[in-house]
Amino acid sequence: MSKVRILRLIKENGPVSRVQLQHMLGLSFPAVAAAVTELLSDGLITPAGTVSGGLGRKAELLEFNTRKGHVVGIDVGARKIRLAVANLAGNILQRAEIPTLAYEGGPRVMDRLVTLLESVLEADNISESELLAVGVGAPGISEEKTEVNLLFPFIPSWEGVPIRSTLERRFGVPVLVENDVDVAVIGERTWGAGRGCDNLVFVNVAVGAAAGIILDGKLHRGARRAAGEIGFMVVDRSLVRDSFSDQGALEDAITGPGIVRRFKARLGLEPDRPVPLPTSGPPSGPAAAPEGVQLEVADAEAVFALAGTGHRVAQEVIDETVSYLAMALSNLIAVLDPEMVVLGGGVGLALHSSAGERIVEFIARHVPFVPRIVPAKLGNDAGVFGAIAVALEKAQERLERSLASSAPARSQSCSCSASGASSGSD
Repeated sequence: MSKVRILRLIKENGPVSRVQLQHMLGLSFPAVAAAVTELLSDGLITPAGTVSGGLGRKAELLEFNTRKGHVVGIDVGARKIRLAVANLAGNILQRAEIPTLAYEGGPRVMDRLVTLLESVLEADNISESELLAVGVGAPGISEEKTEVNLLFPFIPSWEGVPIRSTLERRFGVPVLVENDVDVAVIGERTWGAGRGCDNLVFVNVAVGAAAGIILDGKLHRGARRAAGEIGFMVVDRSLVRDSFSDQGALEDAITGPGIVRRFKARLGLEPDRPVPLPTSGPPSGPAAAPEGVQLEVADAEAVFALAGTGHRVAQEVIDETVSYLAMALSNLIAVLDPEMVVLGGGVGLALHSSAGERIVEFIARHVPFVPRIVPAKLGNDAGVFGAIAVALEKAQERLERSLASSAPARSQSCSCSASGASSGSD
């Protein structure tokens, strides 16, 4: 057990000397020296120079060997699959992305994910034997025992895709699957805007709407791993429904597709019909310009741009979206009392940029304590960084188990679980 404790200390405090380790642990110097010798032999730590030890002697410094292995972080988004390979310090060595092509269905998406990981490892000359763990952020809720995926609005036939076991069988390493927004909040807390916050909410608004929640420093998943499904909030009587739908009332209203749908409905157009826009002058509706630039279906960015030019209908839709989001955030804050709320996703970032002050003012009128409302620092990379973070934790556990049992790390069997809580990343 002393080897595990020494490894942790060196990883967290290195470079350190043997004498410093002795003082930290209260062990005898021979015991520390023997454990250090074994850790050096295993390649888990490495020399890092020297420091004056008094009486003219030099003491060797030791640090964690971040090149001992690699981890992979994967984020399966609505539009793109993002993947990154990192060393054991979390430094990204290689990254790649491909279109999700969700319309092709879950099995094809999974096949491309496996092929992408294989090609990235090969391109960077990383042997599969050097891989210690994989973290995955995926849409929906992945049941721990059955691996059945629930609440996945944008990938057909995703429910029967066993993400964890597929990757474990192919690459022979532990795989941890979390919901895409849950890994995003972990990414923002580890390296982004929420760094160091123990009570943090990450709200992602893009193709879907969901929240990742960290309470008292721990990811909060809920009884059915569905905590953070804010897309099912009802924040206005106009959103009340007669029956349940997999796409929640709030999600249907404030996401990119929802914004475009409401914009077209106000103009009296069919959902799939392009909108004729004027080439100049302040637009007010289709009658003002029977010919012109065409608004692509599901292009919320264009609605934001139109609102910025003074388009009355676009402004109404964006203002309504701001109100819906502000109400949802007020409810979240009243219940969770976070230190910070991070807004992410394409729509979330656009709303913070264009109406951040209005959102804060609304919240201040409805809750007693207003947290900081900030934009995501990692942008679309929050998910892949969070996946790396959970993979690093799994890799550390694996190394420590190998030390405790005195067995090589690669000989350990895969013992891990899949979990998730909410959906809706870009």
